[in-house]
Amino acid sequence: MNELLRQIEIDHGLSFQQMAEKLGISKSYYSMLKNGTRPISKNIALIINREFKVPLEELLLRPQVHISKTDKPTGTEG
Repeated sequence: MNELLRQIEIDHGLSFQQMAEKLGISKSYYSMLKNGTRPISKNIALIINREFKVPLEELLLRPQVHISKTDKPTGTEG
């Protein structure tokens, strides 16, 4: 999601804060969306679709990696 949101910011000349305001969310929540710690909600996807003409499929079906602070290697991978 990081690349997509960053590209929207660039294409529309929006700052990080302006983008959060456009989406009606806090800067901290927007940060979590950008860095992959929170998945994009249907409501936010609809706003992005409406405001920036990004297809819903691209927003909702895009593979997302969710990073958790509790994710730790177990030594059993591989």
